Amino acid sequence: MIKSASQDVKRFESIIKASGFTGQKIYADYISGQVQETNSFYVMENCAFMLSGINLTLCGRSSADELEEIVMFCNFCGVKTIESQISHLPFEKSRTLHIMEYRGTIKPCTEQVTVNDDRYSFIKFCCSNFHGLNFDIVYSNFSRKVNSGIAELCYITEDGKIVSGAIATKYGEDTVYITFVSTSPACRNRGLAAQVLYYIIEKNKDKKVILKCEDSLKPFYEKLGFEEIGTLSLYKDR
Repeated sequence: MIKSASQDVKRFESIIKASGFTGQKIYADYISGQVQETNSFYVMENCAFMLSGINLTLCGRSSADELEEIVMFCNFCGVKTIESQISHLPFEKSRTLHIMEYRGTIKPCTEQVTVNDDRYSFIKFCCSNFHGLNFDIVYSNFSRKVNSGIAELCYITEDGKIVSGAIATKYGEDTVYITFVSTSPACRNRGLAAQVLYYIIEKNKDKKVILKCEDSLKPFYEKLGFEEIGTLSLYKDR
């Protein structure tokens, strides 16, 4: 039976804290106070999940009966994509992402990196580089995380314009998760994204630094010193 996380907080927190990458992702949103119109948290006997607009993140284990309920829930809520480390869900798998951890030598950042000064412009920059993002949802999401002290928007500017950046989000006490690594098309192939990553890695050298990427970007991150530690499946609702 699907219940709101608020109806069984103890079980919900137990599942997400023991569920690796996807559990960490849900927990980061959960503790930042994002129980809003676009984000909701649910729990079942063996699994927990977060609904963010039309996207669902699922963690834990799922029995056949629970999967049937989840399918019905997705159909009712109009879910379009499901993200999970559970590798066999009754949905069409669109692709597999690689979960990468930095295990290289700490390198100094040689560029000036700005943190959190202009979140509006930075989220606009991210949305221009990643198609299909809803600015209002992304801005609301990361504004709450910045306000909660669990996320930092890190970027490089040239002539007053953001040219490269990434977001570092705390996943518990010992892990930092990097997202939205991007560079303006006109400024690519200059190593700017690598410098932003070096800044985040050096600042969090006492923590595990992770990110996820597609097949095409895996060689880039491996060259920087990241190694694969797991995979994540993305599904789309039929």
